[in-house]
Amino acid sequence: MSSRRAHSGPACSLLALVFGLGAAAPAAAQDRAAAEPADRWQIMLRDGSTLWDLRLVTLNGDTLVFRGNDSILRFPLMRVDELRLVRKATRSITPEAGRYGGVLDGADDEVYRLTLFDLNERRQVLQQILRAHPPTEQR
Repeated sequence: MSSRRAHSGPACSLLALVFGLGAAAPAAAQDRAAAEPADRWQIMLRDGSTLWDLRLVTLNGDTLVFRGNDSILRFPLMRVDELRLVRKATRSITPEAGRYGGVLDGADDEVYRLTLFDLNERRQVLQQILRAHPPTEQR
């Protein structure tokens, strides 16, 4: 009976709470990681058209592969003139009174201009991009 009393009361409840919170923390971190959206890309093609809200999938030979909302899109590297990693807009007050910075102006976006690069240089740039921003499935 005395051993049962040793494992009850406030000390035991506190210990159970600490272990319970310790187990919940990794699960919460996994939930946040799963909730983070994948990198969003915008591309400009050689003909001047722009496609947005794309997810970078891979570079397959000389073809860049993206996932759109409901389809897989493939573009030859020489047809892509610009890639833009679209960053979530954040609002910050600038030194000038009444002005805000970083709000929907693309100031935080990463822009990769490929226009003047040959095929080999474009491949190298895309390999660097994929290393820096691996597709969500590979993270």
